[in-house]
Amino acid sequence: MKMKKPIYLDYNATTPLAAEVIRAMQPYQRLKYGNPSSAHAYGNEARFAVEHARAKVAKLIHASPDEAECLVRGHSGL
Repeated sequence: MKMKKPIYLDYNATTPLAAEVIRAMQPYQRLKYGNPSSAHAYGNEARFAVEHARAKVAKLIHASPDEAECLVRGHSGL
């Protein structure tokens, strides 16, 4: 008997990533991994990426970029 693929319901812990998200994040996971809170070149590049992403999310929800919060430690929210 062939087993059916299980249904994943623990989205509070983690969620599957869409292919376009993986593609967008790869450079920052492999090459551009600076701390966006740091004042060096790697940090500046990461901070720019976070600010750019924040602006894109804000536009999607008809908000201003300063209204879109990026939280860390396994939590995210707006």
